[in-house]
Amino acid sequence: MKTTETFRLCLDGDWSMSGVAERFPLLARHLSLLSASPPDQEIQGKESNKLPEIDLAGLNALDACGCQLLALFIRSLRRYGFTPCVTNIPDTFRAKINFLGFDREFNLSH
Repeated sequence: MKTTETFRLCLDGDWSMSGVAERFPLLARHLSLLSASPPDQEIQGKESNKLPEIDLAGLNALDACGCQLLALFIRSLRRYGFTPCVTNIPDTFRAKINFLGFDREFNLSH
């Protein structure tokens, strides 16, 4: 039996060039925590799959630097075998993500 455990990361604040340096340690810490436990492991006879959910509802600024940092974070999660899901993307940021060419990384379908 496979169970899915969702790990939710709610991001907020400034994810533009002026604020992104402060955000890097947060993502590095979460990546370290998630990579310490593989996504598929036997737990009491059950297969467990952690699904990282990255919630962008609290963002108040996002530019190419922020998109790039988030894309690298998502790529790293995929390398560790996770299937991250980006949720609650404000429409204005969704348009920026598409315009900047990060829609594929963020798994956006238009």
